[in-house]
Amino acid sequence: MNTTLLEDFSILEQYSIHKNEGAEPSYYLRGIFSRCDVPNKNKRIYPRAVMEESINQVRPLLEKRGLVGELDHPPSPKVNVRGISHIITKLTIAPDGAILGEAEAIDPHLQKLMDAKVRLGVSTRGLGKVESYHGELGEGYVTVQPGYEIKAIDIVFDPSQNSYPNYVKEDVEEPRVILASTINFRKVWEDVFGKGI
Repeated sequence: MNTTLLEDFSILEQYSIHKNEGAEPSYYLRGIFSRCDVPNKNKRIYPRAVMEESINQVRPLLEKRGLVGELDHPPSPKVNVRGISHIITKLTIAPDGAILGEAEAIDPHLQKLMDAKVRLGVSTRGLGKVESYHGELGEGYVTVQPGYEIKAIDIVFDPSQNSYPNYVKEDVEEPRVILASTINFRKVWEDVFGKGI
């Protein structure tokens, strides 16, 4: 069984723009980055245990701002330093299997897209092996096997998990404006990361 480049997409639930007095605003994308145990548009199922292991592997990168992504999906697992558009700052699995994440947008083009409220999604890019799925969800799926490695989480237009972000803007004039954020999403986010966002 060969290791393959696996790319899977989710729509973000929340965008935010933070601005401190006299400083340039900071832009964040928050939401569901993926889901465990649910088939995506690419007909892949990521078991919770596989994703827990993969997220634990990248946790040191999160702490050092070393897990990044690019705009669109490059055809390689290698990250192009010139293409980095955002830094993943939070990543965890909620009790319902949603993989919640936060990314700080550092690319001016990505920030313009967020200002324009363009619908964006996220896509995990990693290396792993798959095997045919045999279970109650039906036929035609594959299951990602243990050893899956997240290499990057990219920003894309057509994600496979059908989860899009809401926009949030935080600055001096408007301490917290949340647009189109669902109560359920906010509750899950606060349960996982706390209320201080």
